[in-house]
Amino acid sequence: MPKIDLSVWKELALPPLPRAGCAVGVVGGELVVAGGTYWREGRKFWSERVDAFDPVANQWTARASLPRPHGDVAALAHAGALYVFGGGAEGAATSDVWTLRDNSWTAPANLALPAPRRSSGVAVVDGTFYLLGGLSGTGSEFSLATSTVWAAKPDGRWEPRAPIPGPARFNLSVGVVGERIIVAGGCAEEHGAIRNLDEIIAYDPSTDAWTVLGRLPFANRAGCGLADASGLLIFGGYTDKFETGILRYDVQSGTAETVGRLPTGLAGAYFLRVGSQILGVTGENGIKMRFPGMLGTA
Repeated sequence: MPKIDLSVWKELALPPLPRAGCAVGVVGGELVVAGGTYWREGRKFWSERVDAFDPVANQWTARASLPRPHGDVAALAHAGALYVFGGGAEGAATSDVWTLRDNSWTAPANLALPAPRRSSGVAVVDGTFYLLGGLSGTGSEFSLATSTVWAAKPDGRWEPRAPIPGPARFNLSVGVVGERIIVAGGCAEEHGAIRNLDEIIAYDPSTDAWTVLGRLPFANRAGCGLADASGLLIFGGYTDKFETGILRYDVQSGTAETVGRLPTGLAGAYFLRVGSQILGVTGENGIKMRFPGMLGTA
């Protein structure tokens, strides 16, 4: 793939409803955004809305709504479908797993999670899903963060794997590099408050083992992880502010450096490759704010 300039961004068609905590994935060449949360007049709402962005036409089209309002999910696209893991509404965590295929939602009974989770990380390696960490509880009870790792084939059931080492965590940056799952940053509960993390660790499914790789230049949570050939890109995130920087962790050298800038600080956004460009959508650009735009590389 030609090198992409991560400091030059263009504005694309505005999403119909700005929100965060959505399920986002590329299905059939379209970027699909499902569910999520938004604020209106000081009150938080959960959405069942689903929209798809066509990068060629630069337009949004409504798709079949989620079975009910839902947010704070883990999600990825696999084999022509969008998979939505856990999440919930009104702060409650659920064990639901839904799939969107051919504009129709189903809930595979075999894939229901062993226990409720929200704000987890998820990755797929060799056709197996891995659900990492997250919150098992409701509201702002961050002490209910988990270190669990579960694995399942799309037609199988979840089985436990080696837990994440160190503190239980959520809002991770995740990507698959060389058949390993790279996990960077995130946050954990400490004395009733949230502590951002700077660790970079890797999980090898072939050995069911974790390795400590290094550290980010600063502790960061809710940055979007996107793997490239030999490293992990981390878009934005939250430190004590909404970050504009794009970091790249190189697995071979073990170093992390800034390789680009976003036009605005974002946390919890999704950045995905669609064709020859990277598109960015959803997320927070301020406290109780939702990013109203859509970004694309030039």
